[in-house]
Amino acid sequence: MVGGGRFVFGVGFLLAPSPMLRIWWPHDGASGPIATGLARGLGARDAVLGQGILAAVLRRESSRGWLLAAAGADAADLVLTLTNAYPFGRRTRLLTLAGGALYVMLQLYLAFDQED
Repeated sequence: MVGGGRFVFGVGFLLAPSPMLRIWWPHDGASGPIATGLARGLGARDAVLGQGILAAVLRRESSRGWLLAAAGADAADLVLTLTNAYPFGRRTRLLTLAGGALYVMLQLYLAFDQED
């Protein structure tokens, strides 16, 4: 589920970056060339991580490395959100921090709950 959700999220950012960005960033900045370029980069990252997690699970192999990489990427996003690198409103920032922190913890739990 974690891999599939991340893959779909990533593909959404690759194919439709502006509408996806407007979820967090409702003003016109979501349509600018820099914002859409960064969104596509984020989308590529998440699509690859999601595909890696899914492939490992479907092959019945350990997905630990993929989950740790995904948790690291999400932790970096949390740091950027905390440092006000993104122009989010207060409510959006709070929801992003809470959701991101929970997602990082979930991925770490899943990574270390696997048998070697």
